[in-house]
Amino acid sequence: MDTALKKDRYEQLAPVWSGSFSRDFTAESIVPDAMPDVAAVVDADGIITLRSKETEAGAVALAASVAVSVMYMPEGGGAMESLAVTVPVELRADAPGADTDCRTVARLRIRALDARTVNSRKLSVRVDVDCEARVYQRRTVELPSGLETPQAGVHILTKTAPMVTIADVREKTFVVTDEYQLPAGGVERILSQRAEVKVEDVKYASGKVVFRGRIRAGLVFARREAEPIAGRYETEFTQIMEVDTQAPEVTSEVALAFTGVYFDLPDRQTEDGKVAAELHLAAQTVCHAAGEAAYIADLYSNRTALVGQPEQVELVSAVHAVSMRQTVTGTAELMGGAGEVLAISAAVGGVTVEHETVKTTVNVRVITAREDGGFSAARCRLSAEFTTDIGPETALQGVTVSAADVYCSASGGSLDVRAALEMDALAVSGGAITAMTGLTEDPEGFAAAPAPASLTLVRVEPGTDMWAVAKRYRSTVEAIAAANGERSSGLLLVPKAR
Repeated sequence: MDTALKKDRYEQLAPVWSGSFSRDFTAESIVPDAMPDVAAVVDADGIITLRSKETEAGAVALAASVAVSVMYMPEGGGAMESLAVTVPVELRADAPGADTDCRTVARLRIRALDARTVNSRKLSVRVDVDCEARVYQRRTVELPSGLETPQAGVHILTKTAPMVTIADVREKTFVVTDEYQLPAGGVERILSQRAEVKVEDVKYASGKVVFRGRIRAGLVFARREAEPIAGRYETEFTQIMEVDTQAPEVTSEVALAFTGVYFDLPDRQTEDGKVAAELHLAAQTVCHAAGEAAYIADLYSNRTALVGQPEQVELVSAVHAVSMRQTVTGTAELMGGAGEVLAISAAVGGVTVEHETVKTTVNVRVITAREDGGFSAARCRLSAEFTTDIGPETALQGVTVSAADVYCSASGGSLDVRAALEMDALAVSGGAITAMTGLTEDPEGFAAAPAPASLTLVRVEPGTDMWAVAKRYRSTVEAIAAANGERSSGLLLVPKAR
């Protein structure tokens, strides 16, 4: 009777591998002949852009590049210079179970970046790149929910359990454009640039994922006959992505990556000119659809020895977004005295998840312009810990920590630093159900077993499972209820099924 079960099919994308991996990448660059020799590196900043993403048999491979701006002071004095260095990034990780038909979601970020002089005509750049990737594969879950053909005397206890499936994993590329006001003072060129993107809100409606995000850009400008000046800008955007699910309740997560970043000054700089920003992005979304699964919890027959074959089936029962905010503070010691802040940035380090707790560090870098024409650098590392209350049967997935903003203020010969951090994740709850996934039949064993009396008097305690009573005495729940009226405990009559 193994083939007699009616099986419901649940199509989904199941995670087959996930992991985080990081590497250091280095590149050297010769200072062009038209530029002066390097006396000292002032600062380096960069933007990482995703070039390609491939899932192979048993591996995940990504290619990216980091556009680095190295600001330096020239030998013999003069205005600050900037050298652009491109650092190629190639990441590869073993991903058991992955193949070319899988879909992969990847997040890339720069954990640390620095530059140094090799000699007065050569610079070396080092970038620490971290990648968090998840691989999904199309799978079908089958759960028996009844018999293909109803049979007399066979009684089935069917239950339902909440089940969340990954209905779709999809990617979309798009472009965001904006114009940023130039600071006063006759801007000549861009010395340094950085850009970060963050998802602010995600909603689902009628087969569409609507997400809102924010891009934060930091630019350092060279000015005519004046010290460099910094500009900080923000661009908000909204995008709609069509997905392959019509479930009424969907929880979606969206990961964003730059694929190209361009800042262009106007041909003729004026006091009220604007920077043209063109930002190319890729959005990767994972849709978790909530529903129910029907399954056979138990069965028996009053005419033959019918035995169900139980199996533990793991299901995801609930998924919900978790967001937390925290401000961490510290002190950065300045070398050379405080001045006007030229550049300030925060890079989140490695993230560790210990069930309900997320721990990380944030590295803050501040560059100030002194009154004597020089520049001072300050760095500090801050620790952060987020404690959630997700419960013992729940795990955090897709955890990201970002620096929403960073501030500093002078305090004597040091800087008081504050970094506002945001932690976002999905809380995934799961558990196991015991479902009957097969049947065996033993007519001879049934015939040899002692038959119960036609009518049995049984003492039943309140709350007793009447299904178990009916199964034991070859009765039915309906027959017991009919024989006892409104009574459900105490001495009950249990008639043998006819």
